[in-house]
Amino acid sequence: MEQVKIQPASNSERMPNWFLYVVIILCIAPFTLNMLGISFGISGAKLDLVAAQSYSPLQLLDAHFHRLSGAFSHTLLEWSAFCAAIFTVCLAFSHYVLTKDLTTPVIGSALFLAGCMDAFHTLAADRLIEAVADNSDLVPFTWAICRLFNAIILILGVVILLYRKPASPKANIRFLVVAGLFFAAIAYLIINYAANAAVLPQTQYPDALVTRPYDVVPLIFYLFAGLYLFPKFYKKHPSVFAHALIIAMIPETIVELHMAFGSSALFDNHFNIAHFLKILAYVIPFAGLLMDYIHTYRSKEREIAVREHAEIALRENMAELEETNRELDKFAYVASHDLKAPLRGIEHLATWITEDIDDPDATAGHLSMMTQRIKRMEKLLDDLLSYSRIGRQRMVARSVDTGDLVQVLFDMATPPEGFHLRVAGNMPVFLTMEAPFELVIRNLINNAVKHHDKTDGTITVSSTDAGDFYEFRIQDDGPGIAEEFHEKIFEVFQTLKPRDEMEGSGVGLALVKKTVHVYGGAITVKSALGEGTRFYVKWPKNIEQSGELDDGGLEVNKLTA
Repeated sequence: MEQVKIQPASNSERMPNWFLYVVIILCIAPFTLNMLGISFGISGAKLDLVAAQSYSPLQLLDAHFHRLSGAFSHTLLEWSAFCAAIFTVCLAFSHYVLTKDLTTPVIGSALFLAGCMDAFHTLAADRLIEAVADNSDLVPFTWAICRLFNAIILILGVVILLYRKPASPKANIRFLVVAGLFFAAIAYLIINYAANAAVLPQTQYPDALVTRPYDVVPLIFYLFAGLYLFPKFYKKHPSVFAHALIIAMIPETIVELHMAFGSSALFDNHFNIAHFLKILAYVIPFAGLLMDYIHTYRSKEREIAVREHAEIALRENMAELEETNRELDKFAYVASHDLKAPLRGIEHLATWITEDIDDPDATAGHLSMMTQRIKRMEKLLDDLLSYSRIGRQRMVARSVDTGDLVQVLFDMATPPEGFHLRVAGNMPVFLTMEAPFELVIRNLINNAVKHHDKTDGTITVSSTDAGDFYEFRIQDDGPGIAEEFHEKIFEVFQTLKPRDEMEGSGVGLALVKKTVHVYGGAITVKSALGEGTRFYVKWPKNIEQSGELDDGGLEVNKLTA
């Protein structure tokens, strides 16, 4: 046979070690107790028919029960094994519904058919179904046949799973039905023969070394399955259930050892030990299947949780995308309107130049105005490009002395001689993305200077520690902003004065707001007409840089505050 090279199974595909230890302890416990003088044999006292004539009805009934104690124990043990087989096959098909894995229903059906043979063995022994042969021959013979059938059907089931090619779920169901009917027919033929045969082969030799020779054959089969076949199957199809099958071969083997080399009479010590351990052999696959089922169910739950989380994230992303699209539509409309304005002006000026071509003074004036409109349009395009690049350019973190930076940016704003800068308190020195931070502070200072309505004024900059953030306040004593315009000033191309009365594109504060939000901060404004304006900027203390790519293929910063 080909050597199967498979990576070792993970711990999630094995029965826990403690389970194996418990099985081993249960298997050797009866032998240990025998060594201590404890026997599990039941030999009901024979009923003395002469003495029974003097018994009262209750005494006679009690004597019958005592005589049948071995049969009762045998029935209880066999029926427990059959119940375990029923539970196993039910759980096997439930597991198949979840996983579509053919392993569990095939092995589960095999165990169930073996359990059905055990049930027949019990019912025939208790004379609940008609049987011809004497119990002294019927019970040992049907036991041996059941054990042989159990071993063969398990081995055949695993061999089929090892070498059968994968098929569709419908083909798997057809295969299960056909295989189940085939083995059920064999089981019926065996049952029919055992029930109707007046004389059955001798299977018990009390005085021989091998007291039950028929049990040697299933012993060999179980050893072959436990030492070679099932481990090979586990390597190819690792699962908790497959691992449990290997462990189940331990009690199966010990069962046959007790019967083949120990039991010499019905209901004796080895007979009852073997029937108890057979229950254990049935329970082990059920336990493995139950654990496999739990793992599968939890895995399905995790998949559902992940799927639900992904759906929630998708809905959130869709909502963000819709909001972005709305902003983009608005942005496109405003940008189109503001870009057309200088173009229309240039068009009109070109017409006037053509009309006044013979008037040098008028033409010179028109050309000067055209140059201004062209510069305004160039400034609009530059600001638009800067706005679109926010968050998409790879930035470098540097140590920033905010006190020095504010002074430099105020000087660069070229304020009138009457303007003063006041830096209140201690300004922090910290590591951050220098370029975007400078853009925010520069625009706010420029805005305070540009929109001031006097030739003298004071701009106050201060900072406070706000936990994970530094909160910077840029305050002026200018004309202030009416409350209804507090949101409008952060929109692209929105100005509170006509464009011809002031210089600028109307993008500055929009750049500030977008930059602050991209880097995990927040910006608010407080102002009223005649009371000046205060901008509050929360900027994160810690910004981690990561050179990943966004959907557009540009390097971006992955930021956490």
